[in-house]
Amino acid sequence: MRVTAEWVAPGHPDKICDRISDAILDACLRQDPKSRVAVETLGGHDLLVIAGEVTTKAEVNYEDIARRTIANEKTKIIVNIVEQSSEIANGVDNNGAGDQGVMVGYATAETKELMPLEICLARSLSSHLRAGRSQLQDGKTQVTLNDDDEIESIVASWCGMSRAGEAGERQASIPVVDKRRILQWRHVRGLAKLDARSE
Repeated sequence: MRVTAEWVAPGHPDKICDRISDAILDACLRQDPKSRVAVETLGGHDLLVIAGEVTTKAEVNYEDIARRTIANEKTKIIVNIVEQSSEIANGVDNNGAGDQGVMVGYATAETKELMPLEICLARSLSSHLRAGRSQLQDGKTQVTLNDDDEIESIVASWCGMSRAGEAGERQASIPVVDKRRILQWRHVRGLAKLDARSE
């Protein structure tokens, strides 16, 4: 069985949207520790949508939080946040679970981070590619392992890293790379191949 993990850079829209939702939660909890916040943010192409259900005594300016996070005056922001539905509130108030969610995750001894190897490899590759560049760059890495925990493929896709410096997207896919090289990043030969195929 193949396993694949993806890791997105801090400037990827998914990460920016997560930071906005997190900042809204933090703002509510600072003023009202009993706040109930279920907020999702999505964005792209100069449009940002913040939606969800919130029950709080806090006074929070959702658009202002988003503007401080994205620092882009051109972005149109739509906020559609309502009070938590009575059905969900009733479930929470009566020791129920309220809204249901299913999450899957596990710890494993295969890496020192106690995370699956493919996740650690994708994260490490992303960190290495970001080194010395803007931490808010948009990009993602993907690593696929085969049944023997050997790397079958690597994909690295970054916006704004074109060879001549102009805006653009570069993508590379490299089969069969030594996973120890990605984890340690002491040798750069694997990345030299990546850069050569990206240009």
